[in-house]
Amino acid sequence: MRCATHLATSTSSRTHARGESDRARTPSSGSWAKVTRPRRATVSHAHEDARRRTRVGSKRNVDLPVLSPDTLRADLYEHGTLWNTNMRGVLLCNGAQCVDDCEYWLSYMPMRNRAEVIRLMLAYANVPYAFEVVGYERWGEVKPTMNFGKTPALVDVDGAGTDLTHETAMTRYLADKLNLGGSDSFQKARVDELFSQYWHTIRNNGLTHAGELYSAIALKDASAEDVENCGRFQDTHRVNALSVAKRSLQALRVFEEVLATNGTPYLVGDAPTYVDFALFDALFDLGEEDATPDFAERFRLPRCGEFANRVAGIPTIDAYLRSPTRIPRYERPEYAYVSGRFSPEP
Repeated sequence: MRCATHLATSTSSRTHARGESDRARTPSSGSWAKVTRPRRATVSHAHEDARRRTRVGSKRNVDLPVLSPDTLRADLYEHGTLWNTNMRGVLLCNGAQCVDDCEYWLSYMPMRNRAEVIRLMLAYANVPYAFEVVGYERWGEVKPTMNFGKTPALVDVDGAGTDLTHETAMTRYLADKLNLGGSDSFQKARVDELFSQYWHTIRNNGLTHAGELYSAIALKDASAEDVENCGRFQDTHRVNALSVAKRSLQALRVFEEVLATNGTPYLVGDAPTYVDFALFDALFDLGEEDATPDFAERFRLPRCGEFANRVAGIPTIDAYLRSPTRIPRYERPEYAYVSGRFSPEP
């Protein structure tokens, strides 16, 4: 039987505690797993049976210790920065009691970054999944096993040992599986269009979350002149001399305009799609107390402010934001773990 009643007692140690089961399986803590699950895409019985038959033979390392979310968080703050982390284990999420309950296996380092939109999607759909946490000092042993040597990864997505990397591919794959990509062909194209806009501006073409095209750090120091005279993205040439703060304001105002003209609570249609969670992730980070919590008023983005509050109020999203399984924030450039909304330092 794969489920057991032991937790990994120390996520910072590379060895199991004495007497601990080598195949520990336990549920994650917290009441958030009890929320009602929204409807999601149906998985065929044939695919489900194939996935379960091949799980042990795939790259899903079911022998990894299950991590206590609270202990993991304490260990991350004790390590100080991402570069010092050396744990490797599994967090069970969305009500999973053991790895056999997990419909998906997400592997990534202990940070939000490139996996956060994916985790928001899985949280919204309340799909049981395993989050394999790979400390930076352990990444060398995992990297050769990943497609293109990349992380994050969805491991064994097809039940035949096939992995999927690159966050955009993973995001769109899950959007299709979880019905988060739009209700018809036009909506799907529109969502893809807006996600591409997000990717090339707010996500700095995938290079960083704080770059030349968008930076919450730069917005913190934005002046009244920046807000008044940043101009529209649509009227600005690709090569320009704008400050990072003005480029960041332009990037956000694109979505402010979309929300104003869409006539529904979300960017496309009347239900959340993956681009909604991408924008929400950026706005939630911008609204941290040590960033710009008054961004909606200060930057004249009232609809973005309402949108951020609306998404944060979705029960499964609210539960995830408050869950101990959510990895703490970090500060650039040191990648030092810091407290934030709903994720206080122990």
